[in-house]
Amino acid sequence: MLERADERRVLSSITRRAALARGVALGAAAALMPLRRVRAFAADAPPPLLEDVPLERLSPRIEAEVDAAMAEFKVPGMSLALVREGRTVWHRNFGVQNKQTKQPVNDATVFEAASLTKPVVAYAALALVEQGKLDLDAPLATLLDEPYAEDTTGFLAQLTARHVLTHTTGLPNWLGSGKRARFLFRPGHRFSYSGEGFVYLQRVLDRITGAPLDAYLQRQLFEPLGMTSASLVWRDDYADRLAAGYGWPAEDRGIVMKQSEANAASSLVCTAVDYAKFVSHLFGAPVADGSAITLRDATTMWKPHIEAGPGVSWGTGIGVEHTPAGDAFWHWGNNAARYNCFAVGFPGHRLGVVVMTNSGRGLKACARIVPAAVGTEHPALRWRKVVG
Repeated sequence: MLERADERRVLSSITRRAALARGVALGAAAALMPLRRVRAFAADAPPPLLEDVPLERLSPRIEAEVDAAMAEFKVPGMSLALVREGRTVWHRNFGVQNKQTKQPVNDATVFEAASLTKPVVAYAALALVEQGKLDLDAPLATLLDEPYAEDTTGFLAQLTARHVLTHTTGLPNWLGSGKRARFLFRPGHRFSYSGEGFVYLQRVLDRITGAPLDAYLQRQLFEPLGMTSASLVWRDDYADRLAAGYGWPAEDRGIVMKQSEANAASSLVCTAVDYAKFVSHLFGAPVADGSAITLRDATTMWKPHIEAGPGVSWGTGIGVEHTPAGDAFWHWGNNAARYNCFAVGFPGHRLGVVVMTNSGRGLKACARIVPAAVGTEHPALRWRKVVG
């Protein structure tokens, strides 16, 4: 690493116009790289990962970027957790969890993790596959006593767990009231994001495990991993801890929802540090007592299965973004346009970050913050399905 005087010379050698053109990742990375790497970087090389930057130098830059992004996008509150070498090494809280009470976000604050629920459920499902209790390619309908929904197309009887986890069911995101099946295309034909598919899979998981989904995850994942604030259903201790969600245009009064039933697609509530422990588990971090369900081959999750968007594929239960620094697994969350969150991990480097917000504009803030925290460019945060 360079001495501080050398860092200042490096910074002065990179023009503001170039930094703006390459975005936040350039500004953060250029200020922190050895001079020889900055020269190569300035010559249009892609911004690197920031895994080797000392935290005492990286931390103030992340915090400055967070402050700027929260101000620009009017985000009330946010929590971040940074994972290096498969463990959480840094976490910070910003802003307020409630604009009326001015209660600050703190280590006990929980957020709706929204669709970050899906990779957790996918992990549990794939563990059942490895145990021989679930067949990825067997029709889910054969595992239920009653049809999941009324269906005149015949497609519902064809749906498998693989279709659900790769978002190739053909179902819309939600069916709405009535539970009459509608299909956008024949199952397996192409990618189309669907929360409804995960709720269908939830019915099957409940049947296989003999337990409600939240109870099963508490026993098999949350408790063993130390995700002490995580739950798919409302807990009484959330009353003073759950950040109120704020929509856009900026709302003065937030909304807190009490989820009485588990939803495999969206109902996880937890802290950023809780979710970072799950990211570490994906990296293969050891569990003290060995009681957590653990995939023998977690790489199955982020092996690309189908193209989803520019620079983005979908694996089996989680997204894959193809970055200049290599493939990363990722997922985003957006509940009622009031809770936005994002998680990304680079398996080859065991590097990742989790960002949770109580704002419908939180993902726009993530587009600035994530590159400042881990480096490189992120196609997932340019995908219109994510950032609008």
